[in-house]
Amino acid sequence: MGTNTTTDDDVNAIKKLGEEFFAGVNTGDLDRRMSTMDADAIIMPPNRPSIVGREDIRRLCRNYSAAYEEKCSLVYDEVETAGNWGFARATVTGIRISKSGGEVEQISLQNLWILKTAGGW
Repeated sequence: MGTNTTTDDDVNAIKKLGEEFFAGVNTGDLDRRMSTMDADAIIMPPNRPSIVGREDIRRLCRNYSAAYEEKCSLVYDEVETAGNWGFARATVTGIRISKSGGEVEQISLQNLWILKTAGGW
């Protein structure tokens, strides 16, 4: 197995995807959020079945956004690549506000994104 060097360009491109996703979250722009995902993306929430594919993820995000407004920030803990594969480990913090009652809940999530490129992140 050969060695791989993660470049600054790789790191910046991967970070940009996450930042774009959360810009969509924070503005309530579902299309912007979904533009960062491949057709066969998978979300694996704890203690629940996986959500597979962009359309099921879109449905989940649309339903969630109907119930909550979110304001989140993203801090990367680590970004690495190996060939066409990359991963980003990050912490998301912020708040979510219930649209039905106005309750505010603190958010603190650990994320791991696994990415694959066909020539560009």
